[in-house]
Amino acid sequence: MGPTIAAGTSLALVSVNSISGTFAYKRTGFIDLRSGLLFALAAVPGSIFAPLILDYAPAGLFKILFGILLLGLGILIGLKPESRERESSEEFEDFKLSKPPAFSSMPDWLQFTMAKRRIVAKKGRVFVFEFNESLGTAFNIVLGFISSFFGTGGGFLRTPVLVSVFGFPVQVAVATSIFALSIYSTVGAGVHAYLGNVDWYPAFVWSGMGLIIGGQVGARLMEVIRGIWILRILLLIVLVMGIQLIIQGVWPQTSSFTLVH
Repeated sequence: MGPTIAAGTSLALVSVNSISGTFAYKRTGFIDLRSGLLFALAAVPGSIFAPLILDYAPAGLFKILFGILLLGLGILIGLKPESRERESSEEFEDFKLSKPPAFSSMPDWLQFTMAKRRIVAKKGRVFVFEFNESLGTAFNIVLGFISSFFGTGGGFLRTPVLVSVFGFPVQVAVATSIFALSIYSTVGAGVHAYLGNVDWYPAFVWSGMGLIIGGQVGARLMEVIRGIWILRILLLIVLVMGIQLIIQGVWPQTSSFTLVH
């Protein structure tokens, strides 16, 4: 299987897994719907564009540079002091957007905004947090391209960044990431399929069955595993993915062997 087919098939499998996971996470109540929709819409253009240039881009160099970036990001996030999740049962008024004074003279659509969220999950758990909505959305523009170009979901990268940089509770970050991924990975997979980049049988059919089940199991585990352990696992995946991409960039013949999706 060539790298183009591998990327297209992988992204199609990511789409199936994330759609399954979205239905499961919807039942837990962990999904931040507004953020997920914003992240998905921001990622869609890149997920469409990436398959169109896959055969023309210097994939080896791109893999090496992105792998180094992932290693650096994983180390920086790993060294950052752990922050306690903000979980509260107290009521507060519907969130309002507040803009830093430095951006007050800019047009509304250019202003960076701080958004408050209150997520009421299953069994009465309430998460309260605040994050920079504009920067969080902008980050997903790049992530959509990366996801479709490499055939990876991107959730392994988005979730640690949402937690460590934007202050999302871990469970909300994971569920919201899966929801956003279910939208833009499906769009990207559709483009790959149109270009003939998907190996439907046996790779997609048999792997897809397992990933549908995996999406359901993962959501159930999220309710019982502590957030800090989820984050540590994701950081390990970021580091492994970084090493994998560097190896594939240096030795292209290993590109068909993928450790992380």
